[in-house]
Amino acid sequence: MYKKELVSMCSFYAVSPMHAGSGSATGAVDLPIQRERHTQWPHVQASAVKGAMRAHFRNYANEKESINQIFGSDTQDQKYPGAGDGIPGAISVSDAKLLAFPVRSNIAPFVSVTSPGVLKRLQSDLKMTGIDKDFSLPEFPEKDKAVSINFTPEHDRIVLEDALVTTTARADIPFLKEKLGDVERLLLISDAMFDHIVTTCTEVQTQIKINHEKGTAQDGALRYEELLPCDTAMYSIVHYSCQNFETPIQAEIIQTFVQENIVDFIQIGGDETLGRGICRISWINGKGGEA
Repeated sequence: MYKKELVSMCSFYAVSPMHAGSGSATGAVDLPIQRERHTQWPHVQASAVKGAMRAHFRNYANEKESINQIFGSDTQDQKYPGAGDGIPGAISVSDAKLLAFPVRSNIAPFVSVTSPGVLKRLQSDLKMTGIDKDFSLPEFPEKDKAVSINFTPEHDRIVLEDALVTTTARADIPFLKEKLGDVERLLLISDAMFDHIVTTCTEVQTQIKINHEKGTAQDGALRYEELLPCDTAMYSIVHYSCQNFETPIQAEIIQTFVQENIVDFIQIGGDETLGRGICRISWINGKGGEA
């Protein structure tokens, strides 16, 4: 049995393209993004998410003295109490999981797509956290079919990049509409088509450095970088474990303090000076759950 006293979901909606790099390249792209090993779906590793939260807290919190108690001891924050005490930290953060991926379409500049596998994972997380134990799944579409979520498209036949799907039904999922309102024009498509889209429809940009004396590309400076496109939606689960405190009330104080200081927007991943990885965030609290 798994049980946590305090749990939150933090949703991320990419305002600018995001590069959370994997650090290795096996193909034509020199700087690929992080992907899950078993699905090859894009994600952001927990260490990067927690590091982004810590950096945001360090830069913008009104009271920074508790940073090591909240996020764990770190020599980068040695001017604050607990930096060298080996404190594990008051919160634990999961990988940021993919929820919806934008793809160009004939019915709008873009639509967002999700899949049965993604929604099953979301349902499991919502039940575990106690945020929405009644989250129900719509009927899953067959190959080349789609279900519109919380909207009615003007046309039944929808082009997704170079693929064509036919909408066969509409499903209303209140949680996605009320809690994750940034995601509009959401289509539920098959896992196979979703896998194809998130594998082939990421953004790839050419990075180059100019030699200011010659006015030409500097040797070795040409590289190809993969990005998650803006309007990608992801989410992460944050646990506040009461075992680090004398009473559950103290964990509630930490939860409130974190959410008051990590709010509105956050930067995740690399290329911060290029404006990459700006995400709008929102917090959704649960009471803890069991699985």
